[in-house]
Amino acid sequence: MPIKKYEIFAFLVAALFFVVGLGMWIAFWPIFNSELRANYKLQANADGSLKYAAFLYANPPMKNVMKFNLFNVTNPDEVKYFGAKPELIEVGGYGFLESEQKKYYDFSSDKTQMFYQNYKQYHYSPEDSDGGFSYDDNVLFPNSIGEGAVATIFGPQSEFSETAQLIASIGLVMVGEYPFISKKVKDVLFDGYEDPLLSVAHSTLFRSIVTIMGYGDQLNYIPEMRTFAYLSGYNNSYDENYWINTGYEDFSKLGFVESWAGLKELPASFWPTEEARRIKGPDSGSLSKLHLTKDDELPFFLSFMCRSFKRTYWQENMVDGIKTMAFAVPHDEFDTTLEENAGFRYKNLENVDYFPEWCNEKTSSNSSTDCQKTANGTYLLPPGLFPLVCYPGHNAQPPFTVLVSPPHFLYSPPEVQHKLSGMSPDPQKHKPMVFHQEKTSGTALQVDVRFQVNLPVVNNKKTIMSSQMPNVIIPLFYEDSHAVVKDFVMNTVWLGVIIVPRIIEYLKFVLIFISIVILAVLLVIRARVKGTVTVV
Repeated sequence: MPIKKYEIFAFLVAALFFVVGLGMWIAFWPIFNSELRANYKLQANADGSLKYAAFLYANPPMKNVMKFNLFNVTNPDEVKYFGAKPELIEVGGYGFLESEQKKYYDFSSDKTQMFYQNYKQYHYSPEDSDGGFSYDDNVLFPNSIGEGAVATIFGPQSEFSETAQLIASIGLVMVGEYPFISKKVKDVLFDGYEDPLLSVAHSTLFRSIVTIMGYGDQLNYIPEMRTFAYLSGYNNSYDENYWINTGYEDFSKLGFVESWAGLKELPASFWPTEEARRIKGPDSGSLSKLHLTKDDELPFFLSFMCRSFKRTYWQENMVDGIKTMAFAVPHDEFDTTLEENAGFRYKNLENVDYFPEWCNEKTSSNSSTDCQKTANGTYLLPPGLFPLVCYPGHNAQPPFTVLVSPPHFLYSPPEVQHKLSGMSPDPQKHKPMVFHQEKTSGTALQVDVRFQVNLPVVNNKKTIMSSQMPNVIIPLFYEDSHAVVKDFVMNTVWLGVIIVPRIIEYLKFVLIFISIVILAVLLVIRARVKGTVTVV
């Protein structure tokens, strides 16, 4: 039976659909991934301006609301004079809008590295603050400067003589230093307040007397700040210089920090072990690999914490209608009792057991075989705490000792939480660092960063100020940062990374199915026609 023209046409259409569908099946994802990598690399145009990906990286298209929650001490006299358990009430959050911009960017001659300084600004936002709270609220909190002075002058490594310590003990009382002070929230966070000890310490007379007494070297321990605030000097400042990998030659290293503050690894004054000093992954976890899986471990460097972390898969979520994979920093990253985290341990030169009921065979909630209480001749901190060893974001020593933890000591055992009144850890509200990332592109659509700053307070019999104080770690505040990308980024991800691949995914099946249907119809028609001709 001769072949009809419509059969030839139908066959060609079927063949075209099949080839196109098969081509989509084979070639789409390699081409798509290649385009993603090309568009995500950090590059500059010939005129020195930034290409799109680099421009977005330098000017993050996110709204970042940072809320600061402070802890108000309600029984300061009982704590100071009788060593009572501190009773705390959380106040806040006080909302701020954070914006950042990477300035003075440059590229290496081989295009593999990008230089920048990351400037940040913070603006108080009443509409983003919790109801009932005002920036003019007063809060009563531990005196960080006073406690820092006590640790320096009366601590085990002090170079002051007993006579000098006696003079200092009386002097602290005479200038009005007290274990707890009350200030306005705005002064505590950013604006700063005058502290009598700082005022005296920066006076010419005091410096001259200290030098004459032979303690001139101790002046280096005095903070440079003339007024004190937790975030003093941070507004419109940058956190050292960065060189990062552009992904130009090796896309798997996109965004990885090549050097920070001119260093390939953190200084030995920060952490004692090589592993702890390593700078791993991208700056703040802002960039990521493509095609995320539940088995991925994603490292990142956080200069404000003076160390690197890793995040692992936690759960699936939805952000503005887009399905995401939530990667969070796990419990183990905050557990310095583990041998692999030995480099992040608090030195505890004061050799104080801040939590005697923890890891105690008689009173602990853990079996004594499940925890490690001491190492290198001193007490370890329980899981969930590590020291802040730098002035956050800078290659400099902090003005006083503080410890970092998740809010409300979420990752710590009950013995830590029960040492204070007012702790109510909630995994949904207090999980420290969570990145909600679109699976295919790795784009972080929402980032929640939460951390708590805590002050170790020591009972020191050598000073009047702390002679009756308990050995306790008191939370000062915690920060809860909620950043979400702007709508145009959401739309770009939705259209380019979700809708287009989905259309192609459906279309390839449709085209192949139609081609098979056309061929099947042709065969049926020919069979029926052939049967009709045979019968006749």
